[in-house]
This record gives sequence, C-alpha cells and structure tokens, in this order.
Amino acid sequence: MIYALLFAADAVFAVLFIKAGYPESTKKGFVFKMFASCIFLITGIYSASPPGCGRYSYLIIAALCAGLIGDVFLTFDPFIKDKSNKKKSAFFVLLGGLFFIAGHGIYIAAFAGELKKGGVFRLPVFLAGAALAFVSVFALIFISKVKPGKALAAIAVYAAAISCMFAMGLCLALGGEFPSNAARVFLIAAPLLFIISDSSLLLKAFDKERFDNLAVRSVNLGTYYLAQMLFAVTAGLIK
Repeated sequence: MIYALLFAADAVFAVLFIKAGYPESTKKGFVFKMFASCIFLITGIYSASPPGCGRYSYLIIAALCAGLIGDVFLTFDPFIKDKSNKKKSAFFVLLGGLFFIAGHGIYIAAFAGELKKGGVFRLPVFLAGAALAFVSVFALIFISKVKPGKALAAIAVYAAAISCMFAMGLCLALGGEFPSNAARVFLIAAPLLFIISDSSLLLKAFDKERFDNLAVRSVNLGTYYLAQMLFAVTAGLIK
C-alpha cells in the first residue's frame, strides 16, 4: 500500500513538472521536480530500512542522492537572473550531468558487488545484453537521422556505460536468488528505462526542431522517474 502511494505521488509530481517546465524551465516546474525527485529518494530510504540493510542498499541510496542533486542543477535556469549569461547556465547543466554520471557509476558498482558476491556473472549474457543495448542506441541515431557531429565519441562512451549497466542488471536478474520475481523484473526494467530516457534526451539535444516537444519530454522524464523508483524499490529486495 505504501509503495502504491509513493509511486502514485511520484507520477503526479512528474506529470506536473513535465507540463510546468515546458516549453521553458519555470520556478513552479522546479518545485514539482524537487517533489518528484525527493519521493524516489524517500522510497529508497524506506525500502532499505533495517533490518538487513547492506552494501547494495546503501549504494542505491547514494545513487538516488546523486540523481536528486543532478536534478537540482539541471533545472536551475529559472534562478539565474542574468539570462544572457550562457556560461553560467552551461555550468549548471554540466554539473548536473556529472552527478548523473556519478549516479550511473554507483548503480554499476552496486550491481558489480552483487554479481561478485553471488558468483552469477556470466560473460555471454553480459556481452549479449551490452551489445543489444549499445546497438539499439546507435540504431536510433541512424533511424532518426540525428547528426551529433563531434559529440559522437562522447555519446559512444556514455552509451557503453549505460549498456554495461543494463547487461550487469540482466546478469544479476537471471542468475541471482531473490525472494520474489519482482526483483528480477526491476533489475532489468530500471536500467532499460534509463536507456530509453537518455536516448530520447539525445534526440532532443541534437535536433530540437523535430524532437523538442512535449511528447519526447514526456518519454524522457516519465521513463527517468519510473527507473529511479524501480531502483529505489530494489534497495529493499536485495539486501
């Protein structure tokens, strides 16, 4: 019941943020976003509550914290008084991006620890999962005819990182022992949703004319918040 309420509340504030922050960032949108982001952190803390809270749970909470901080910086535009100062705006976006990368790194570390502890890492599964995710990202670039230009190398590195995260979640889901199948589903779905979210952001970033719209924004943020909520719940399913 509590999880249902948390998911519902997060969905409500995410929808409010999606609408209030388009076509430009607003202070109202920032408030809605902070509520939505705080809820996924609260969900993680609630899920990881003792007894039995272990390394995985603590790392998940740390990753959720990094995501929350990243959300703060990425929606800081309404508080920049000098709108002509593009460098300051870019600085906050970069800072937010760094926290998101850190969060992804922590998720990978959490998965790696569980794979090592359970001895369930399987190279063929990992390679197949990583290759499928990586190819999917570039297939989207090709099909959509987006032209990232010099950013292609950076995209490849980032795509490799989130593809590895998905592949590790896949290995853990297929090989680990859990009290319910919900953990398996969430371990696969959460990183997959991140890939979808980041891919939609890629489209919007490199072709605003076609993809900077409410539909793409909804996919981007909807999958992001659902991914964070699923990760948060795993903090209680894997201890």
